[in-house]
Amino acid sequence: MTDNSTCSPTAPAHVPTGVPGLDAVLKGGLLPRAVYIVQGGPGEGKTILANQICYSWAARGERSLYVTLLAETHHRLLRHLQNMRFMDNQYAGTSVVYESAFDILRTDGLEGILRYLTRNGKRQQASLIVIDGLFALEENAASERAFREFINDLSIYADVVGCTILLLTNSKRDSGSPEFTMVDGWLHLGSDEDQFRTYRYLQVRKFRGSDFISGRHMSSITSDGFRVFPRLEAVTGELESAPMRDERLSTGVVGLDDIIQGGIPFSSTTLLVGPTGVGKTTLGLSFICDSSEAEPGLIFGFYEDAHRLRRRAKALGLELGAMIDSGVVEVVHHAPTELLQDQLAEEIIEEVRRRGVKRLFIDGIDAFKQAAVNEQRLGRFVSTLTAILRCEGVTTVFTAELAEIVGGEHGLQFAAVSAIAENIILLRYAELESRLYRTLAILKMRESGFDPYVYEFYLGEGGFKLGGRMERTEGVVTGQPHRQTLTGGRDA
Repeated sequence: MTDNSTCSPTAPAHVPTGVPGLDAVLKGGLLPRAVYIVQGGPGEGKTILANQICYSWAARGERSLYVTLLAETHHRLLRHLQNMRFMDNQYAGTSVVYESAFDILRTDGLEGILRYLTRNGKRQQASLIVIDGLFALEENAASERAFREFINDLSIYADVVGCTILLLTNSKRDSGSPEFTMVDGWLHLGSDEDQFRTYRYLQVRKFRGSDFISGRHMSSITSDGFRVFPRLEAVTGELESAPMRDERLSTGVVGLDDIIQGGIPFSSTTLLVGPTGVGKTTLGLSFICDSSEAEPGLIFGFYEDAHRLRRRAKALGLELGAMIDSGVVEVVHHAPTELLQDQLAEEIIEEVRRRGVKRLFIDGIDAFKQAAVNEQRLGRFVSTLTAILRCEGVTTVFTAELAEIVGGEHGLQFAAVSAIAENIILLRYAELESRLYRTLAILKMRESGFDPYVYEFYLGEGGFKLGGRMERTEGVVTGQPHRQTLTGGRDA
């Protein structure tokens, strides 16, 4: 048997790009001695992405050569980059050197560019070379064959010298074009529209020598620079479960724990479903106000900020304000605007791990549906999120403003509800003799039994208070324009 250990080359280590999320998609970063194409239309973020990598490498002591062909002047480029937080002026012109090679291309062609890169790359001792304007090289090539030979020579140069090369292009040429078949990797930056909303994405089309996460990943460009949000269900991998504890966590409501056999099971997920104003948030606050230093709490919401939650809790007699002041509970609020669901999940997981959160209240699971570019992902996405939280030992309570559990034009499909909820508590209004009552019923408790009755509850001083069993209800107000009838019973 042949021993390949002495003749097989060692797999090169990845070099982190420093772009948040991108290294996760690339399973560690770029590979050294490789040539990559970054393709995208105008305004898709190619220049920002490439510069962000340059300055990240500069912070680690690496040097970069940024070569422009038909592109904006360096003065304009640097002026625009000043708004980016990754831009560090101490590296501009020293560790990150900007040069134009357009005159060389115009007079000496592709061969002149290769000589230029050889000479200036060595002088700069560049670990990274960026060529901004690959399309200009295509247009100046004498023939398709000459362009292929240039790409081949560029790959040889990168391998011999030991540098990484990024080729930026807005060309719309496809995978059959020679540059894409001959380079080591191909990153595509794009954008698309979802009705009135525009969103950005990054897709790795090719990556030799390493695994990567395929498909589209949402991205954003802010003053922090370029950021990638890997699809949650694609980056999770094998999850290590937290040690299970055979215990229950109190809901914070007297009487409710009794009808679910002692409280909510540890590290489970509970969905509070009901129409607007019925008391879902109040019940969630009751749960979170049972947090402690040993079991910190987190409220992640979309409709009420910390100030409004404090005011509401105070009116209900809940000590939320003191718990926020002491750091036992934190509040993270996002206005329900054009959010990205992977971005939201990433923030939740980071907050949970940072403080060791054990009680989590997500007020508005509907916001994840609104943030979804493709609603078909929703079930897999939320299922993955809840699995991660479960493995972190987090007991999670969600709210969902749904008119009906199954069906309804604006309702989640039952498969998605089942994916996120091991326990389901239904809150709704009931009309009895021209009066509205708030009612509570347990629809599902995966790990235990529960009382199969409809209970009345009240909101007021002291918070959420559970009353007695309802004998009957004549009209259940679900938020739909029609009525439904619920017949309940009470033992004599």
